[in-house]
Amino acid sequence: MRERDDQAAPTCARPSILTTHHKRLHPAWTGRTVLLPGWYEAFERANLSLFRSFWWALRLFRESREYDAVVTGAEHCGMIFAMLQTLLRPASRRRVHVMIDFPWSAQPGRLRIALKILQMRIAAPSLDAIFAHASPEEAERFTSALRVRKGLFRFVPFHYWMQEPLPETIPGDYIFSGGNSGRDYATLLNALAGSDHRAIICTQAGGGLRQTQIPENVQIITVSQDRFDELMAGAAAVAIPLMKDDIHPAGHTVVVTAMALGKPIILAAPAEYRSYIDDGCTGLLTPAGDSAGLRAAIERVLSDHEFAGKLSQNARRESTRYTPEKFFARVYECVDCAVAEKQTARKASTRSGSQ
Repeated sequence: MRERDDQAAPTCARPSILTTHHKRLHPAWTGRTVLLPGWYEAFERANLSLFRSFWWALRLFRESREYDAVVTGAEHCGMIFAMLQTLLRPASRRRVHVMIDFPWSAQPGRLRIALKILQMRIAAPSLDAIFAHASPEEAERFTSALRVRKGLFRFVPFHYWMQEPLPETIPGDYIFSGGNSGRDYATLLNALAGSDHRAIICTQAGGGLRQTQIPENVQIITVSQDRFDELMAGAAAVAIPLMKDDIHPAGHTVVVTAMALGKPIILAAPAEYRSYIDDGCTGLLTPAGDSAGLRAAIERVLSDHEFAGKLSQNARRESTRYTPEKFFARVYECVDCAVAEKQTARKASTRSGSQ
C-alpha cells in the first residue's frame, strides 16, 4: 500500500529563481534561473552609480513578486534589495534571497566597518545565505566583523568559467599572472627581478605596480576575458600573489581556472588557501608577501619538469570539484532548502492561527 501511495504522489515544482547573475549564459544556469530583464546590458553602468543601483533594486523588488527566490551578488543592487525586503515586506512574504559572493574590499577601516554593520543589520533578516568563496575562515571573519547570525555566511568553493570541452594546452615559455582585486604584484615583481624567466601580468588594477620598478622581463597588459584565458592556457606556470591580512582573499577564480587548464600553480597567499591548493600536490603555497619564497617556488616549478608535470596532472584531476555545474547545483540546493523551510514555517503558522 505504501509503495502505491509513493508512486501516486505528485512531483513538486522546483522553486522559481530570479537572478542578477548572468553566469555567461551557461546552459546549466539559464535552465533554472531567469535573469532580471534588461540587467545584462545595464549591470556594468548600474554598479558604478548608487542612484542606478537603487533604481534596479526597486525593479528587482517588483519583479521578485513572481518568483520564489532571488539570487544576487553583494553589489549595491543586491544589498539594497535585501534592505527593501526587510523594510517593506513582512517576514512571511519575503522571497528567499541568496548572495553568491561578498567581495568586500581589503582591510576596511573603522568607519567602513561601522557602515557595513549598519547596512547588514537591516539586510540580514531577509537574507537566507551568503557564500564566501575563499575558505571557511573567510566565512567566520565576515560573521564576526559584521556581527551577523552564525551560519549566514557559508564557505562554497567557486567555479572556473570555461565550458566543456576544456581546451588542450601546451606549456609556453612565460609565467602568467592576472586579476585585479586583492593582488600583491609588488611581491611578484620583486621575485622576478633579475630572473631569466619572462612573465605576463594581465590586470587593470594597481596591486603595488605603481610603487615598484617593473623588471625588463615582465610585461603588464590589459586584455579581454577571452585573451586573458588564452594567455593563461599558454603559460608554463601560473603565479598568483595575494595580499596578506585581507578580510576577503581573492584569486580563487584564477586558481580554479588554472587547475582546469592543468597549469602548475604557485600561490603566494594566506595558509587558508589550502581549501583549494594541496601544497606540493596540486600546486605550491608560499606565504603572502614573501618574495624570496615565491621566487624559489617559481624556480622549482620551471626547473623540475617532472615535478611540474605532476602538479599539472593533479591540478587538472582536482579541478573536477570546481565545475560550473557543481557550483550551480550547490546554489540550487541552498535555494531549494530555504524555500522548503519557508513553506513549512508558513504552513505551521497557518495551522497554529486556525487553531
